Amino acid sequence: MADMHTVFTGPVQKLIVYPPAPAKGGISVTNEDLHCLNEGEFLNDVIIDFYLKYLVLEKLKKEDAQRSHVFSSFFYKRLNQRERRNVQDTANLTIQQRKHKRVKTWTRHVDLFQKDFIFVPINESAHWFLAVICYPGLSSPQHEPNPLYKCPPITMNSSTAEGSSVSSPEEPDNTAGRLHSTQVVSYSPAINREDDTFAFSDDQDSSQEEGSDDGTFADDPMNSAESRHWHLRPTICKQPCILIMDSLRGPTRSNVVKTLREYLEVEWEARKGSKRSFPKELMRGSSPRVPQQDNFSDCGVYILQYVESFFENSIPSFDLPMNLTDWFPQHRMKKKREEIKELILKLQEQQQ
Repeated sequence: MADMHTVFTGPVQKLIVYPPAPAKGGISVTNEDLHCLNEGEFLNDVIIDFYLKYLVLEKLKKEDAQRSHVFSSFFYKRLNQRERRNVQDTANLTIQQRKHKRVKTWTRHVDLFQKDFIFVPINESAHWFLAVICYPGLSSPQHEPNPLYKCPPITMNSSTAEGSSVSSPEEPDNTAGRLHSTQVVSYSPAINREDDTFAFSDDQDSSQEEGSDDGTFADDPMNSAESRHWHLRPTICKQPCILIMDSLRGPTRSNVVKTLREYLEVEWEARKGSKRSFPKELMRGSSPRVPQQDNFSDCGVYILQYVESFFENSIPSFDLPMNLTDWFPQHRMKKKREEIKELILKLQEQQQ
């Protein structure tokens, strides 16, 4: 599907600052930024950062906002930036420490290891995708009873005595322990967690990432008969992992996962004063099946929807691999640009 690009013309005018003063960290949005919300245009970093901040401040439940941290679109760019050679004050540091030093002040007011979810919007080669670091403070997977587990009904078989009666289990009270989700998310857990080799290799660069790094990535069991609704599982899983959500499924982005694991190691040492490793056996990387764009310009719109859906239609269990293809209806994306544009114009009226 061809995308139509138009060039912005006219003087640049500031429309809003969000959040407005006296709040700190306000993002200025101009009419030039608004232009990139037209169909066929690529979203820029201003629109990405504006809408993510809007979600955190005004759309998320308070408890969801408290257990989450959203980095600006410049975080990963700065973390992974090439540096000048022979910089004296970093000569004795490892590559990982030098990377961390560039963004050290970004977390001076937040302990990432007290958060459940850390969102990292990333732009590489003019393409937006999202990394979500899940449960970085956990040292191992945790399995808990599923509050909305529905025991499957008992079926009659040949061994049932003739004339005997089999009663179906009572339906559980679905109002108890209700999750934030308003819909049911289907996903495909691995059949055997011990055999799930969905982790990314640590020795790849982006040019080697097509397909599988361990022989199973490209042939994961997403469409197998074992796919099931999460509410049929008696337990839910919380585990440290890094999810790569990409609306143009292609490379595994193992280099991104490796970079974020290394960042966490140095961040842990800087904040906690002790060493802790985040190997791929603990902090696994995975690319869930997520809704895909049908053009070449909507990647930024999709990562905004991924974050919004993460809390609006929450993922109840973090078994891997994960299938989120039905996370949100595709037709919702046709209206997303216009919704964000109308939001900015509404805020402009309020601020004027």
